[in-house]
Amino acid sequence: MNEKDIVKEAMKTCGWSQETLAHMCGYKTQSAVSSRLQGSSMRVDTFAKLLSAMGYKIVIKSKSPNTNKNEWEVDS
Repeated sequence: MNEKDIVKEAMKTCGWSQETLAHMCGYKTQSAVSSRLQGSSMRVDTFAKLLSAMGYKIVIKSKSPNTNKNEWEVDS
């Protein structure tokens, strides 16, 4: 699953349209969200902003928790 799929799934879970997400992020039009979801990749700050608007946070965890127990949250 890539970053765009995660945002789309979060939108579905929240019952939000692109228009609602655009409004909650301070974008003037729905197309601002659409263009970000259709691009080849998404900037981390945009990813965090979209998810934060829906009440989510990004958490970074090691794939090897037995050797590295660090955990960070991305500020949005």
